Amino acid sequence: MTQIIEHVPAAVRGPVRLLLAAKGAFVCAASLIMAATFFCVVILRYGFGADLFAYEEWLLIICFWLYFMASAIGTYENSHVSADLLSYLTDDERLRWMRAVLVCTIELLVSLAALYWAVLAIRDEIASYPYWQATIALKIPFLVPRLALIFGFGLMSFYSALRLYVLCKLRRVPETAAADTGDGDTVSLSVRDD
Repeated sequence: MTQIIEHVPAAVRGPVRLLLAAKGAFVCAASLIMAATFFCVVILRYGFGADLFAYEEWLLIICFWLYFMASAIGTYENSHVSADLLSYLTDDERLRWMRAVLVCTIELLVSLAALYWAVLAIRDEIASYPYWQATIALKIPFLVPRLALIFGFGLMSFYSALRLYVLCKLRRVPETAAADTGDGDTVSLSVRDD
């Protein structure tokens, strides 16, 4: 499977691999923490008639971070849910490439706008110190989950920019997924070297 990292400058590959590894480790750890928490909640509630104190507050923050880190991974892998019918309706590589550049450009602009608004939200949150909003029981500042907005939208913008760079560099769409032939068989699509 071809990835965009194979087509970016060598100086960018190391940091991108590091980011991907860190996000992958975080997503794995957060998923395990969520599973262990729910396991403990069930055991305590139904086994001992007790309750795990304020687990919803810190678990919600982990879920928030998990959502945005997984979104960044989805942006890197270009595995979002999409209604891309043009790729299946035409064999014209130029049209496919133009559509991919347009979609990637729009995605980048939307991600940058969301990143800007996330920075404004964090700035307002920091400006309200010492009157920060916090969770009720554990008093965790709302700044903690809101930082996920900056990291998530920042990484989504970065990966969208990388994808746009690769599209413009290759002047064709590097297809990385398997296409369904309609009869249950899949055909692996790969980058053609012209």
